[in-house]
Amino acid sequence: MKTLTTTEAELLAGKFRSMAGLNLSEPLNVKTLLRKLNIITLYRPLSEASCGISCRSASGKKFMLINSRTTRGRQHFTIAHELYHLFYDEHPMPHVCKGMATGEEKNANRFASALLMPKEGLLSVIPNETLVNHSMNLPTLLRLEQLFSVSRSTLLVRLKDLEIITQKQFDELDTVSVKDSARDYGYDLSLYEAGNEGLVIGDFGEKARILYERGKISEGHYQELRKMIDYVGTHEKSGS
Repeated sequence: MKTLTTTEAELLAGKFRSMAGLNLSEPLNVKTLLRKLNIITLYRPLSEASCGISCRSASGKKFMLINSRTTRGRQHFTIAHELYHLFYDEHPMPHVCKGMATGEEKNANRFASALLMPKEGLLSVIPNETLVNHSMNLPTLLRLEQLFSVSRSTLLVRLKDLEIITQKQFDELDTVSVKDSARDYGYDLSLYEAGNEGLVIGDFGEKARILYERGKISEGHYQELRKMIDYVGTHEKSGS
């Protein structure tokens, strides 16, 4: 198993974006991407030790379970992380994301960072003066995390890996209260809060209905499956 460098992760994420019909710099809407790739995704409360789970069947059908107790920013990173396991992991098996960065987990993290925060996209938003002087300020940081829908910690790691900020700047910005700073600058706080509980993405309901209509499952079984899709339309409007 080879550990990806930051550059190699960039190339792989770029290849994935091309495959998915995305350009190399635009912010990623993860829910739209999951629908486009037809990956059945359920958001459910999981233990604190698990950010998400993914697996794929022998026929190639892909599935994700995302911890709705984590913040939306963290959910986006978990989804991008799991995409690596679903499409590029050399040893596919049901995978549980626990936030540890070893082996393929490190590769998945680097891929997720590059996929969610493409270098070209970041550079197009960051002022030239900031790039030259390595002088990232809080307004620019907030604009980046809101635009790319990622957590503060994830963004800071990415900026440091790309040498856009120094370790000193990383340490300074990492001590700033995330919610307080977002509130002070007038940003919506939903990115930094948990959400999406009960949301289902994909053709789960359609497949359940077809199985019932074909007599493959009982009405009771079908109703049990329907109960898994217990969200209401407001979940779709509660933020990405």
